[in-house]
Amino acid sequence: MLVEVNLDDNSFHSQDVVNQFRHFMASIGCAVGLVVFGERIILLRDSFEKSNGESIDMVGEARLPDYLLPPADEQWKGNPSLEFESRVQRWLEKLKLSSSIKNLPNDLRELFGEPIINLLRLGEVMAAGPRWSKAAK
Repeated sequence: MLVEVNLDDNSFHSQDVVNQFRHFMASIGCAVGLVVFGERIILLRDSFEKSNGESIDMVGEARLPDYLLPPADEQWKGNPSLEFESRVQRWLEKLKLSSSIKNLPNDLRELFGEPIINLLRLGEVMAAGPRWSKAAK
């Protein structure tokens, strides 16, 4: 499962991001993707019936309330985009715990369902790109 996190919730920009994300999912053969835009989360799934991402469909969308996200790692304070990415990553890590799933709003719990929760439980949540520490500057 791939996750794209974007603090910007501009609807015109978000469609471009989703299309680029579909292309990336197809290029690596990923079946499930989550796109997080601010307080929106979109679930994508590839049925692999067609090539080039043509069979990647939006399964649904739910609201991701800010109160669900834990605080960001201290090293990202002051950079809103990295803070948001850190908060989403920590939230996804916490979803491995069954107690966290019970606290999800209904629309988000329905969007994820058991298959997505199982992917989170079985996998490791980590940043795909480089994360430079402020100490390394």
